[in-house]
Amino acid sequence: MTGTDDRQLDDRMPADDPSRTRPGTPMTGPYSTAQMDDFYAALGAGQVKTTGVMNLMQHLLVAERCRPGDDLVDVCCGRGLALPLLRRYCPGLGSYTGIDISDTNLDEASHGRDCAEFPVVFHQADVAAEWPVTGPFDVAVYTSALEHLPYERGLASLRRTADALADGGRIFLSTPNTPGPAPRPLQHRVHVYEWSHEEVVAGLRDAGFDIDRLEVIGLLPPDTPVMRGALRARYGVGAALLYDQMLQRCPSALLDPVISTGLGEAAGEVLYVCPTRSTR
Repeated sequence: MTGTDDRQLDDRMPADDPSRTRPGTPMTGPYSTAQMDDFYAALGAGQVKTTGVMNLMQHLLVAERCRPGDDLVDVCCGRGLALPLLRRYCPGLGSYTGIDISDTNLDEASHGRDCAEFPVVFHQADVAAEWPVTGPFDVAVYTSALEHLPYERGLASLRRTADALADGGRIFLSTPNTPGPAPRPLQHRVHVYEWSHEEVVAGLRDAGFDIDRLEVIGLLPPDTPVMRGALRARYGVGAALLYDQMLQRCPSALLDPVISTGLGEAAGEVLYVCPTRSTR
């Protein structure tokens, strides 16, 4: 773990430095407000992207794991892409609360408000500062957004999320897994800061989550040679051979997110599922 100072975005760095947010990225203060692709619209138009399948998969996993009566907070909710799947696969949800810093994002999200069978409310707020709602919530969804905040504000947002959850409440946190010393090159330059696996685990622990009960689910693969090596190390030579056989018969946009679920912290993007500690 490196010190705090070298995690910050330094204005003295050249504008084309790969560890900095790309110029022209939509921003609100130090936060990037670029959103994940609308995978519903993309699939409806016949466009099948690996990242779109990943986002569909992680939102579907959340929807299938929610329980009737759960109160859910969607941290950095963006355009509210979780809502259609929640409505279909967990119509008995207790309530949905979306929080985002961008009014533009919330304007998009509000179009799905009346389609839900449970109460839906949105709040414009900085998730690293005091929240306009206190919960307690049973579920926090924090998908593909932590990387849009500077490191220290990301840490603060995890603490705010833990504070808003009931004892034993769960977070579903997804973010790129970017190893190496900070400041590290970004996988996607619409991001502000990408965390390593070790930083995420430490951040969850320090925020008040029970990392002894942490579940780590891969979402996107690393590059192909690393993918084969990770499969071989975890499951043996046969797993790497099976992957090669499947690649010949299954489009990679569909295969890669599914295969990645077995990679854990070796994946290029990871979903962390973790409850809060029962005594904090």
